[in-house]
Amino acid sequence: MQGLKADGVPDKAPTLTISYEPTFQYASLDTGINMAYVLLGSSEDPPVMLLHGATDSYLSFSQVAPRLANAGYYVIVPELRGHGHTDKPLSGPYTVSMHAADINALLAQLDLSGVHIVGHSMGSFTAQYVAAAYPDRAASLTLIGTSGRIAGNETMAWILEGDGEFLGINHVTELTDDFLRAWIASSNYDDIFVQKLYESVAQLSVPIWDNIFNGIDIGELADPSAITIPVQIIWGTEDNFFSKDDQLDLIARLGSSRIEFLTKAGIGHNMHWEGHLDEEITADILRFLSAPQALYTQPLLTPKR
Repeated sequence: MQGLKADGVPDKAPTLTISYEPTFQYASLDTGINMAYVLLGSSEDPPVMLLHGATDSYLSFSQVAPRLANAGYYVIVPELRGHGHTDKPLSGPYTVSMHAADINALLAQLDLSGVHIVGHSMGSFTAQYVAAAYPDRAASLTLIGTSGRIAGNETMAWILEGDGEFLGINHVTELTDDFLRAWIASSNYDDIFVQKLYESVAQLSVPIWDNIFNGIDIGELADPSAITIPVQIIWGTEDNFFSKDDQLDLIARLGSSRIEFLTKAGIGHNMHWEGHLDEEITADILRFLSAPQALYTQPLLTPKR
């Protein structure tokens, strides 16, 4: 909240800078876990929640979150079940519905509804599920590196079962340093960010990886037709998880009449931290939140059936 000067004029809120070691809050949820989360900005501003992907953490949005807060949004960045500083139950798997229930419980504790939710990859599945199962919680969705289906996904099959050279999460007891460094390989401009990303991923045990990815593989995703709020989808043409057909299939099944589809040429799955694209992705989010009325901003092709 802004303070007041002696003449009664509000002080300008201090500019938030990028931090890879933020102050975490903790919530004991009725879903059975203790969840870590970060708050940035003023609680009087419109709320935006940022949901990271599989094996990620607050770091995923650490370069985006302060920019959103500086633009006048109240930013909530939780670390999902099994990730970061949040509890990591050995019993699993962690399904998308579990993540969504955790988020609903956190928003209930924070007394927040009508939240603009931004989700990346697994976080985008969670965002969709929250919007479908707890409709009062979400005002809009921005989905980065997303899909509406997981069954038959070749990259997921490779993660779980391997390819002969890499044995797959279901068949190993430890992950090599080479694998982990390849997993977080990034063109990000900040070497400290890349190192922190590696450290965050490396602290996850194989059973936790197993719970994370087998939870996604169950395919317990939301019914897109139940999502009627404005949706923005951002996809990179070099995404090795989800194809353009995946995007078009999701768009065709969404219940929303206000859908914006952006593509980023030459960019992969983790587009919000590749190169300097965090600034561009932040700008895309801000533009959408200020006027989420666009309908299909790029020509759509008929998705393959």
